[in-house]
Amino acid sequence: MMSPRRRSGVPVWAFALLTTVTMVCAVGCSSGATHRVERSSSSTAPSVPIEGDASNPINTAVATAISRVQRYWQTEFPALYDRPYTPVSGGFYGVDPKSGPLPPCAESAADISGNAFYCATEDVVAWDATGLLPRLQKTYGDFVIPIVLAHEWGHAVQARAGFEGATVTREIQADCFAGAYSRHAIDTREYPISAADLDRALAGFLELRDEPGTAATDPSAHGSGFDRVNAFQNGYEKGLATCAAYRDGSPAVIELPFRDEVDAAGGGDAPYADVVAGVPVDLEDYWSKLYPELANAPWVPVRRVVPFGPGSPPTCGNGPTDGFLLFYCVPDDYVAFDNADAMPTVYREGGDFAVAVLLATQWGIAALSRLGDDSDEKTSSQRADCFAGAWTASVLLGNRPSSSGYSLSPGDLDEAIAALLLFRGDGDADRQGTGFVRVEAYRSGVIDGARACLP
Repeated sequence: MMSPRRRSGVPVWAFALLTTVTMVCAVGCSSGATHRVERSSSSTAPSVPIEGDASNPINTAVATAISRVQRYWQTEFPALYDRPYTPVSGGFYGVDPKSGPLPPCAESAADISGNAFYCATEDVVAWDATGLLPRLQKTYGDFVIPIVLAHEWGHAVQARAGFEGATVTREIQADCFAGAYSRHAIDTREYPISAADLDRALAGFLELRDEPGTAATDPSAHGSGFDRVNAFQNGYEKGLATCAAYRDGSPAVIELPFRDEVDAAGGGDAPYADVVAGVPVDLEDYWSKLYPELANAPWVPVRRVVPFGPGSPPTCGNGPTDGFLLFYCVPDDYVAFDNADAMPTVYREGGDFAVAVLLATQWGIAALSRLGDDSDEKTSSQRADCFAGAWTASVLLGNRPSSSGYSLSPGDLDEAIAALLLFRGDGDADRQGTGFVRVEAYRSGVIDGARACLP
């Protein structure tokens, strides 16, 4: 499969999945005036001196995040590394790149414009207070601010711990540290956010990913969206000890090259018609080989695939399917999708593999039906997401060379994350789980294989 050119963000698109009893579907030095910005939520918290505009609400939010992240590491660093934590002391620069003051380690406005960084030689944290952070906040919500700061503090922790590794390893470890802090911040209600807020913030990693086609060995590589989300969720789920154990190659970084000039010139996207025609064939091939291993019985092919247009949705078990855009019909054993608007929109806004992985979830539901799975709707949906991940791993590994001609292109895994995280409709979180847990289930399938999808 293939992937799109990088976009500035992945738009949210209302997406409804059919989930009923019979129809189941399934992110040098300079001087300047020092302005003190107080934490907004606690009068007893220490103030944080910010080099920049004290009236900028972004700097106020960052000051709050800095105070909280510093306090977190004051406790956690000694427990993790058995040595005292030294607070960041070189200064905090929240600046307008056009007017400054330029932070240490920045030689020009271009070094800070659209950027946030930790500079180890000066022990400084700096951020673009008028471009990057306001844009991220507007797109992904308030919680993206502490995530960005927690990531930069991950680099400060690395400097204090003496961590060495490739750039991409340092970046994903910092993402992992940000995930661990985020879990703490949510659990302690330092940031009382909703599940939807977390989904939005997590989507920021899709914007902050490397350009598709970047090699993991590139000196400036930060990781694909999949790598960065994977690291964040590792920290969120498993804690700081998991992050501290990161080493070059562990966890593996999945950054794929373009296969050839044609693939690169097309941005990695296969034509829509080829995707909706070819992916079901490949899914059938995959399940014909996997299902006998899981069930000790042959796979029974899904009876048919039904692309439908406006005003002509198929019936399921003699009942209507109006309003549903993608579903597996249990009694009639078919997969159907809106071929006029919904799936073409997913393709246009999310890329070809977004379409592919959504189709794959429906074959996962079909497999669960054949396996006699009687779990609740949310559980079965997440197991199907996991199966979609296992199918993705098969394509990635190329372990069906005699029967499958598919392969992944740069950005495909990021498209899959976008599909599960962002293409959601009203009530989908209640029926299927949050985007966060759906991505978690998909990652499990990619990393651990199909058996991880079953109880």
